[in-house]
Amino acid sequence: MKNLLFIGVDQLRWDAVGPQKTLPTITPHIDRLIADGVSFQRSYATCPLCTPSRASMFTGDYAFRHGMGTNCDMYHALGKELAEPERLLHLDLAKAGFRCGFVGKWHVGVEKGPSDYGFEGNVPAGYGNLTKTTGFLDYLAEQNLEYTVEPTLFWNPNRQTMAGGLWHGSVESTPCFYQTNQAIDMVSDMAETDAPFFISMQYWDPHGPHLIPDEFAGITDRAEINPWINFRDDLSDKATRVRRERDDFYRLHPREDSELIEYIGMFCDHVALLDSQVGRLLEHLENIGLRDETLIVFTSDHGDMTGSHGGLIDKGLPYEEAMRVPLVFANPTLPKGERNGLALNMDILPTAIGLLGIPFDQRHARDLSDEVLDSSKIGRDALLAEFHGLRFLFSQRILVSDDNWKYVFSPGDDDELYDLNSDPHEMTNLAASATEKLSQMRKSLMRETARYDDPLRDCVSKFNGVWRTGSGQFDATSAYLTGSDKSGQ
Repeated sequence: MKNLLFIGVDQLRWDAVGPQKTLPTITPHIDRLIADGVSFQRSYATCPLCTPSRASMFTGDYAFRHGMGTNCDMYHALGKELAEPERLLHLDLAKAGFRCGFVGKWHVGVEKGPSDYGFEGNVPAGYGNLTKTTGFLDYLAEQNLEYTVEPTLFWNPNRQTMAGGLWHGSVESTPCFYQTNQAIDMVSDMAETDAPFFISMQYWDPHGPHLIPDEFAGITDRAEINPWINFRDDLSDKATRVRRERDDFYRLHPREDSELIEYIGMFCDHVALLDSQVGRLLEHLENIGLRDETLIVFTSDHGDMTGSHGGLIDKGLPYEEAMRVPLVFANPTLPKGERNGLALNMDILPTAIGLLGIPFDQRHARDLSDEVLDSSKIGRDALLAEFHGLRFLFSQRILVSDDNWKYVFSPGDDDELYDLNSDPHEMTNLAASATEKLSQMRKSLMRETARYDDPLRDCVSKFNGVWRTGSGQFDATSAYLTGSDKSGQ
């Protein structure tokens, strides 16, 4: 393997592609990539939100180190730019002689984009709006392409919060097609030099609103879509903020099966469009003879609730729908098959760099290359994820254990505990009944937050009755005690 192609997508559910599908999505190209690669079946977003997750993927650090705990372009953003940009992992590849290119969505800073950090490519900073860029508008004019948008679904009264609609135009007129062209051009350009390349192709799709071009509108058979098993969840045992967010922020969320099925269908149509473009990119790589020389990675920054759990919309929630993501490493030299160990999407670049034999400094992330090469190897014994808020600041930590239990710690709200083995849809919060397991998970969370020097570690410990935490945080009691008086818990 010589090159690295990182195909990232935005807000793709883990169960929308590959053998784990629960949806009738038409995704032959992504499915083939998964079948031909090493697929992590228990892979999670480091944070179920765009900016912190993306910054973690590109640095290998948790948000509490890279500083971007919330979306960078929101009014309450915890960080507008990376605190330590020198920790961006592509810099290690650049030192090793790689040409590094970036296409698509950045969303890791509002003023600085990829080119400010040494990437080739013309990518807007922040979330980016491709349809307003000069490049896209010039492309439409040159190709004599036009489109109009017909909104059909909104999540709030008075046509607020557009959820989806029709993109009246050809596939060629879509941003998804255009940015695939950009990636194809970049691959061709970099292939003309002897230097190895790292190209990050970051699609905005299938993030809503789901605007479906005519060719793909209705391509998914709605008759094959069933309501989510947890669609009838009344949220009575969930954290209080979950109910309020659904009822007050998305007031027209799906309530009937027919509404849910149509929305899921729009999501699936969007995923089918995305798959067609991923297929174009992979076909080009094969046609120019670089498929065997290139390590291909595919993942999403996080998942999507898509009306699950009583009609929840969007992301920013600790549930499997928003947190689990596909994660695939593919190259003919790698063994094919599934890996059942825990993985975070911030493990991607350390693992890819490890497989390419490039040295890099230690990060919060793990290099799972041994596990990629040998299914008997296990890289993580537990998985810590974080959340710092989406529309308001709200600290949470999520712990998934190797025996597949999940603990959600919300210091300002109720604990949640799920046995994902018997309850994969998280219908029953066992925090009040499985007290012994809850105690074990709390201790594990204390250990993991301490391991990574998480600034919430002091809070985690004290909420669980451990008063002398060793976190270094000022403690008024200890300040006035000396000697043996300090030893008690």
